[in-house]
Formats: sequence, structure tokens, C-alpha cells
Amino acid sequence: MVKTKSKKNTEKREKLILLDAHAIIHRAYHALPDFATSKGEPTGALYGLVSMVLKIVTDFDPDYLIACFDLPKPTYRHEVYDAYKAGRVKTDENLSLQLEKSKEVCSVLNIPIYSKEGFEADDMLGTIVEQIKNKDIDTIIASGDMDTLQLVGGGVQVYTLKKGIHDTVLYNEEKVKERFGFTPSLLPDFKGLRGDPSDNIIGIEGIGEKTATDLIKEFGGIDDIYKSLNKGMLEGKVKPRIISLLKEGEEEARFSKMLATIRRDAPIKFEIPNKKWKEGIDMMKA
Repeated sequence: MVKTKSKKNTEKREKLILLDAHAIIHRAYHALPDFATSKGEPTGALYGLVSMVLKIVTDFDPDYLIACFDLPKPTYRHEVYDAYKAGRVKTDENLSLQLEKSKEVCSVLNIPIYSKEGFEADDMLGTIVEQIKNKDIDTIIASGDMDTLQLVGGGVQVYTLKKGIHDTVLYNEEKVKERFGFTPSLLPDFKGLRGDPSDNIIGIEGIGEKTATDLIKEFGGIDDIYKSLNKGMLEGKVKPRIISLLKEGEEEARFSKMLATIRRDAPIKFEIPNKKWKEGIDMMKA
């Protein structure tokens, strides 16, 4: 008697692509500054977004596409820390115009948009990932930066731009660990110790990338590091200067970790679209 494979084993798992649209558009804008229409209207960011979507569709053949955006108003991070992202250059008018038009592009491409006042696009991504964690679906976050790597795991991968808009890399848990030396969930702890200049997150002054990495690899996250510190377990393993910095900078480390942690509880309700992306596109063509 010939055994047949169960439907569950033979069915292809559905695939969801979450676009960190704001980060992709920013990256494309700076990678393609001279792109413009015959009338001089800038189009580099829009071209980059569309190119990224086409590349994703070609590489992954997704069932669903979702875009997440920042909003112009300050977030809760700005409310608790005035200097959050203070070092960044103010968004210029050409980029602002393309950010608004990019939402029209998403509409034309049948890509639903999620955003929420007081939260960043990363928090939309984290919340969506949390809300679908028990669903039988593979998720890939497409982003222009590395912040979302902390969300990798449990069926979630990150497809990020290394250079320009075509040089990309797909991160799973092993690839994150290969790059940083520890698991994705510890990336906020890493930023809590080292800080993050791009977001003006301070960390502990005097602790750099190597020391932060060594501490996490040896003792774990910030909670575990301070438990070990309080038990005297760092003595003889860590330089006295670093122990002193840790003692003096505990408040800064914990605060910086909070700022660097992507929220998974933003007040949104995510729903997988009723129709698959291609079906929606076909209906719009008809």
C-alpha cells in the first residue's frame, strides 16, 4: 500500500513581507540623489522603493505585502528623552514630498499601510510579528537598517540593504549570531551598553563595541550582567575599570536598552489581508 503525504506536509507555507518603508525610502533617497522627472521633481526615493518591492517579489514570491511607516510627530521615546535622534539631519523638503507620495505608491501596488502616532515603524513591525507569532506563516522584514535584527527568530528573518538598494543580505538567527557573536534578542542589551550614535542613544560612556560584545558573550544580557556584578562574579574576569564603569552607568545602560528595544505592544490590530497580494493586483488591472 502506497502512503500519501498529508496535506499539511505538502502545502507551501504562506509568506508575509513586512516593509520597513521609512528606512527603505531614506536609504534610496541618499543612494539615488540625482533621480528626477523632466520637470525636476525628485524621484530617487520612490524609484528605490519600487525597485525594492520588485526585487522582493522576484526573490521571495510573497503571498502578502505590508508597509510600515513613521509619522512626523514625536514618539514616546522623544517624550522620555529629548535628545533621541537629535544628531540626525532634519528631513529636507524633497524627501518629505517623496515620503508622502510613497504612500500613494503603496496604494497603487495594493500594499496596506500601518502606522501609529507616538510609535515608530519598527514598533509596527514588532507588534505585527508579535500578533502573528502563532500563525502558520513565514515572515520576512525588508529594511534599510539593522535595528530590526532584534526581531529575528521564530520564523522571522530580516532582509536588509548592505549598500545602495541592490546589495542585500538575508539574516536568520545563525547569521545574526555569526555577525555579532550572540542571539538577536540580546541586541537591545548590546545597545544598552555600547549606545547607538545614529539614534543618539548614550549607553555607558567608555564601553565600546568589543567590551559590550565580550560582556554579553560571557554573562548574558544587562540583567544577567548586573546580577553577576552584584555577586562579585566579574572580579578577576573583567578589568576593574570596566567594573567601575558598569557600576556608575547602570541607570544609563537600562534606559538605553529601553530606548533601543522595539515595542511589540503598539495599539494596532493587524489582520492578514483577505486577498493575496497578486490577487489584489490582478483585480486592479481588470
